Amino acid sequence: MFSFKFLKKMKNDLESIVLNKYPKLVTLKKFLEKLSKIEFVRMTGSGSAIIAYFSSNKKCKEAEKKVKKQFRNYWCKTSKTI
Repeated sequence: MFSFKFLKKMKNDLESIVLNKYPKLVTLKKFLEKLSKIEFVRMTGSGSAIIAYFSSNKKCKEAEKKVKKQFRNYWCKTSKTI
């Protein structure tokens, strides 16, 4: 439906508002942005999730392990875009 390039260029207008209100999400987003082979990180919709796009499934799985170790009380799942 949407190309990867299109999604990468898009912004979520509510993201800055939500991140200002919930500093823990800033910590999570910065952690994700520093991971290896990350393409981009974005908050979904009105803030129900923060999603990270990776260049490979292998890097995604590696990142999942790091996130689960660092943020034990957070829910983390991998999926494939279609």
